[in-house]
Amino acid sequence: MNRYPQLLEDVRRILDREHRAEEKMQSVATLLHENVEDFDCVAFFLIDPDHRRQLIIGPQAGAGLDPGCLVVGQGVCGQVAERGISIVVDNVAEELNYVPGHEETKSEIVLPVFRSGQVVAELDINSFRLARFDAADRMFLEEVCLLLTDQV
Repeated sequence: MNRYPQLLEDVRRILDREHRAEEKMQSVATLLHENVEDFDCVAFFLIDPDHRRQLIIGPQAGAGLDPGCLVVGQGVCGQVAERGISIVVDNVAEELNYVPGHEETKSEIVLPVFRSGQVVAELDINSFRLARFDAADRMFLEEVCLLLTDQV
């Protein structure tokens, strides 16, 4: 059974209930990690307001990510920040521009979050399973990020 419609309603409730951007992101990360199989690391990366070409780790749930300092344009997360598009990587071992955040990650999806038309954050989900993310996952997660637009 597809749980995504119910999870979207849960995200809407979180966004209505929480007031601070950090609380919203933490609650969404926890919801996704706890309710979707093989969403092993769920994290938000934020554009550093003091250094607009750097990404900093934000709220996360599941296995912790620690990619170090990320630069816009570098790695999958940096490409999403630079281009403002979602990227799915079926096998991170085959990605030339991959920056590891967790040693067990096999596949990843990264999606931009916008405020006033600019990328201000991104949702990064790592799975310890190859080719974990399909079109339905991408559509669901893009809807989640659309709900987060202008909220973080």
